[in-house]
Amino acid sequence: MDKKFILVMLLLLCMVQYVFSGITGKIVGKVTDTESGEPLVGANVFIKGTTMGAATDSNGDYLILNIPPGVYTLAASMIGNTTVNQTDVSVSVDHTVTVDFALPPTVIEGVEVTVVAERKVIKMDMSASQVSISASDVVELPNATSIEDVINLQVGLDFDPTTRGYDEQAEVTIRGGGRGQNSFMVDGLTMVDNRSNRPMMMVNLSSVKEINIIKGGFNAEYGNVRSGLINVVTKEGSSTAYNGSLELRMTPGHLKHAGESIFDPNSYYLRPYLDPAVCWNGTASGSWDEATQARYNSFMGWNEFANTLEGVTPQQARDIFIWQHRAEGSDDLGREAGSYGDKPDWIAEASFGGPVPFISKKLGGLNFFATHRTNNEQFALPTNRDYFTEQNSQLKLCTKITPSLKVTVEGVYGEIHTVQSAPRGSGMDAYMTSGMDILYSPIATGDDYVLGQNAALYYPSALNLFDIYRSMVGIAIDHVLSPRTFYNVRISRTRVKNLCTGPDRFRDNTTIRTFGDFAVDETPFGYQVGIETMFDGMSTTGEGSTRDYSEVNTVNVKFDITSQVNKYNQIKSGLEYNYDDLDVHYEHNQIGDAGNNWIVKWRRYPYRASMYIQDKLEFKGMIANVGLRADLNNPNSKAFVTDRYSMYFRKKFMDTFQDLAPYEDAKVRLKLSPRLGISHPITEDAKLYFNYGHFYSVPTSNEMFLIMKRAQGLSDIGNPNAELAKTVAYELGVEYSLLDMFLLHLSSYYKDVSEQLANIHYVGYDGGVNYWSRENNNYEDIRGFEAKIEKRFGAWVTGWVNYNYMVTTSGYIGRQTYYEDQRRQAQEGLMNPVQNRPLARPLARANITITSPNDFGPTVAGFNPAAGVRLDLLYIWRAGKYESIGDYRMWNKVGDVELIDDLQWKGRTTFDLRLRKKISYIKYDFSLYLDIANVFNIKYLEESGFADADDRTSYMRSLHLQRYNGDEFATKAEYEAMDCIAGDDKPGDVKSDDKPYIDMPDREFLTYLNPRTITFGLGINF
Repeated sequence: MDKKFILVMLLLLCMVQYVFSGITGKIVGKVTDTESGEPLVGANVFIKGTTMGAATDSNGDYLILNIPPGVYTLAASMIGNTTVNQTDVSVSVDHTVTVDFALPPTVIEGVEVTVVAERKVIKMDMSASQVSISASDVVELPNATSIEDVINLQVGLDFDPTTRGYDEQAEVTIRGGGRGQNSFMVDGLTMVDNRSNRPMMMVNLSSVKEINIIKGGFNAEYGNVRSGLINVVTKEGSSTAYNGSLELRMTPGHLKHAGESIFDPNSYYLRPYLDPAVCWNGTASGSWDEATQARYNSFMGWNEFANTLEGVTPQQARDIFIWQHRAEGSDDLGREAGSYGDKPDWIAEASFGGPVPFISKKLGGLNFFATHRTNNEQFALPTNRDYFTEQNSQLKLCTKITPSLKVTVEGVYGEIHTVQSAPRGSGMDAYMTSGMDILYSPIATGDDYVLGQNAALYYPSALNLFDIYRSMVGIAIDHVLSPRTFYNVRISRTRVKNLCTGPDRFRDNTTIRTFGDFAVDETPFGYQVGIETMFDGMSTTGEGSTRDYSEVNTVNVKFDITSQVNKYNQIKSGLEYNYDDLDVHYEHNQIGDAGNNWIVKWRRYPYRASMYIQDKLEFKGMIANVGLRADLNNPNSKAFVTDRYSMYFRKKFMDTFQDLAPYEDAKVRLKLSPRLGISHPITEDAKLYFNYGHFYSVPTSNEMFLIMKRAQGLSDIGNPNAELAKTVAYELGVEYSLLDMFLLHLSSYYKDVSEQLANIHYVGYDGGVNYWSRENNNYEDIRGFEAKIEKRFGAWVTGWVNYNYMVTTSGYIGRQTYYEDQRRQAQEGLMNPVQNRPLARPLARANITITSPNDFGPTVAGFNPAAGVRLDLLYIWRAGKYESIGDYRMWNKVGDVELIDDLQWKGRTTFDLRLRKKISYIKYDFSLYLDIANVFNIKYLEESGFADADDRTSYMRSLHLQRYNGDEFATKAEYEAMDCIAGDDKPGDVKSDDKPYIDMPDREFLTYLNPRTITFGLGINF
């Protein structure tokens, strides 16, 4: 056996690695003589403008490794033959590009032949579903202003803002996997908040060179990921010239919901108190009809209400109400009326790069690339801040110390300035993630004044200011040892700091003016201790409970080595060590209500290590990726070994639990993961691929280390001995190239998910022990089908269409609640275990692009108005959700809902549009564009419009559903006797001339949340 091969194998087997993402590609090919057809030995093949190249071997074969993604010109030369250039050679991450040359004999010295490289629609060496998005694609999608917006349009990925929990954030899911199952990497550096396992997607679009999304079949080099990996390669500056860009986007101020402003006298919460038709004598005695009375809150009227206040007339009582709610008309009383939706949303992003002045040539062509982005989104409802603001800055420095040694230093710094996510919420990372997020939060959707949900809608201090500071600094060393071997070193430090310290200021109770004998101050501004409400029951005190002082610092060291040991085998191996300093402190701290407060505070130092080895075998009829990796997770903490109902869980031991309860070192988990991916080219225009693997991810820090203290005692205990969640995944796919222009991608997948953590409740005999913990008893079976067809090349029309169908069966094994009392255990555990039904919600998207050539149309005074015009139309369709069994039971009049067919809501369709005109002048490219979201202003009913459960019940019972035609529970006549009329309605249908009987949600301003929005943009590139 070849000695070099043995040496490399021994070296690789001694190495370990955790996660190192490929960020380069490879070019291979053969050089022959055009006349004889014989291979040319010793021909030089090189990438123009770089130092990368190779010489052909005895078979005329060559290979060039470690090529950053991009479009290149490749040249081949040989003494006695004409030099041939091939342009438009596109290289992407982890992809092998084949470029063959045929060199004619030299006839005239110095003559070169230039041809356009053949563009392969199918990447034959990819054995998994991978999406590559180029920089040009990133900046052209309608209304895509961030990395999240771009990736959310890809098949298999989904983001639904309505899925957020009470004080949680909605998550991007990849093939059904959310937080803790996905990873995000930039230039091979992991950017994940290891406290919450949340990707830190703080990369500016102007810095993106390529985005790669792997949705399954990960090679052995990828770890701590079970569903999807998003890998971003960023741009580098030139060593010889300066270039940059500037983009400005502005959306004029507008209400981001339908209907009136909440400060409008006709809005839902104000109309009963300000409508002259009822406000004086009361809603029951005024001129409202019964339907209008049923829609709004009842009110006795100011004439009667004034009798409850001494020294105040009905007119003055109404004016106090206007003052405290900052309703329209406040200006006449000496207070500025409340407003929102009156300020523009805007984004400014700039980039600049090139050689570092004065020292570039002395330091190996040292260059830089810097970007900055500021995003300001006005909150869709009034709160303690006008804007959700996010700012990200990036700097990348690159130098080639020698032709074979490259060093890169890069840093990212970002700040988010927002507010807490719910009036009485304080979970981990409990903050709004956008200006629109507030429309899906309890301050808008809640219906319970007692819990302080939408009761605080007119109280800005209900939501504390929340700031997040994030940074990553890393150094990368890329060293080419030989034409066939190179290694990489990555060292990075990531930091995330949350800061939510409580109310920004307390209320000034100084009297501003009086209405009769009633004095008013600056209410509802400023925090006020205690319980205080306005005349309608709206709260003006006692909220602002979130506190968060958490910080995470992560140090990551990686080593990776790649060697093309022969024509058919590329072996890769490496190691990684990850160390976390998790300083967690968040709490619910409602001043003046200590009995309802709780605190989570701990500090841990877990670490992880992994290794992998993989081989990429490339033959003409098969490309295979075979690998094995090992993952080690050490919680580096103690695990309590008490009985489930131990006395140490009682309230009296709450503060001494960690000192007194017996414990042992937490278990170290070691997992082995086999990986296999095979790509089989069927013809030059088709391939079949299959992949299989075991994938693991570590539990979140809360799942391992949580210790929550409430006034009642310990309520939540983490489980550092938890197993790593496991996914065994299979995928089978096929790709066809149609007419060398269209790519058809079809894939099916199955994911067997086990050992996921779920909340388990333990209750002692007398209730003195009553807490939650985490156990590996949750499972899922995820099955899906994906289809995509795209046309990437064409003079006029390009575009893509994708479709995703997925069903999930999920549940848990065992019980969710365990009782020390065995009689209660037997009585209340009869429904365990639980399995959720598999219900599919297909999702389809399409983007059609029409672009006029740069020389199209007539020229007028040197200007060509019809040239360089691009129109993008983005279409999204999502099948409706299913009515839950719990909601079904609330309004269903007859029959067991367990036996009734699942009721699906109406699907949704949206259209977004971008119109862009590009103008080139000297070395500057100008782009003027117009983005229109929901271009046809299609309206869909949102459940947030329901004021309460009765309102929802009235709507659902007003529908004429198909099931009322008669089923096993009742005949059509029996249904009609219960006022259930048959028809073709679906939940989500709205009142119209054809359906005047539908009882619409009461809160009109929250019924439609997607109004048409117009954004203007200007871009400059040079």
